[in-house]
Amino acid sequence: MAKSKQKSIWLKLLSGIFYISLCALAIGVGVIGYVLKDSSVGKEVVMQSIRGTKPEAIFDKDSVTLLVLGCDEDRYYGGKQILSNSARSDMMLLTKLDFKKKRLTGVSIPRDLLVEMPGFRANKINAFHAMGGKDPERGKALAKQAVEYVLGVNVDRVITLNFEAFKDMIDLVGGVEVFVEKPLHYDDRRGNLHIHLDPGRQVLKGEDAMGFVRYRKGDSDFKRQERQKNLMFSFRERVMSQPGKLGDIAEKARELTGHALDEKEIAAVALFAQKIGSHNIKMGQVPVRELERFYFLGLDYDKLNDTMVEYNFPEARPTLYHQYGYRQ
Repeated sequence: MAKSKQKSIWLKLLSGIFYISLCALAIGVGVIGYVLKDSSVGKEVVMQSIRGTKPEAIFDKDSVTLLVLGCDEDRYYGGKQILSNSARSDMMLLTKLDFKKKRLTGVSIPRDLLVEMPGFRANKINAFHAMGGKDPERGKALAKQAVEYVLGVNVDRVITLNFEAFKDMIDLVGGVEVFVEKPLHYDDRRGNLHIHLDPGRQVLKGEDAMGFVRYRKGDSDFKRQERQKNLMFSFRERVMSQPGKLGDIAEKARELTGHALDEKEIAAVALFAQKIGSHNIKMGQVPVRELERFYFLGLDYDKLNDTMVEYNFPEARPTLYHQYGYRQ
């Protein structure tokens, strides 16, 4: 049971790293297209470069903390009717862009983490986004509130990943060429996820590319990470071979992140990303332990402080629970 939950946590972490990397890649190369199209973002990139504008001046602070959510549509059994666009968040990643230290760090938050927040019944942390119902902004606000309450970290922005924009972005470049090592077959009707890929080298369009990177049944973490990396490289080649589409690709990248950043901020992040070395990118996970009475996870307070400091969240002041097996 413990190994199974540990594996699930790592899968969510790898997924978060992949989507953030894809966004950075698309936005990073896309700013060139914006310049070519003489758009507002392109002008911002040029002006900030000429003026030497620092990202902390754009955001008016030395670092920015983002909560990244990966959410499927909540569909009625059978997959035809959408019940809510504010489904439970299957992936939660708290990440920090530290402009002073030139670091990008983050911690994955397991979906089964139990939260007992005043005014709400005890629930898994991924359920708070779904509480927004048909109001996505309320869903993001509740997810933000839950994370801030549990970890004691102020969240500046909430980014809800748009999987449809991901598929559109892949289709925009004509698909990606990858090698499928083995048959990949999986159906999740409620999540509207249908993966059916045969082995061999092939060009995947958006829907199949989504299945290629999200497939997890019977796979190790490293196998899934390898697929995501291969798709990243293929996507980069496709993008760079079609400079005329760079602006459109960057626009899709903004959709992928839910337009959480404006033009000035997009330009600042793109320029900041160029200065980050791989040694300054570090991702981990919130330490958890199983609770005895429920199929939930609780924070491991003995390790939490060291973990938050290690991943550049020294300001964290976690809330200590008193029920359901939590330490007071």
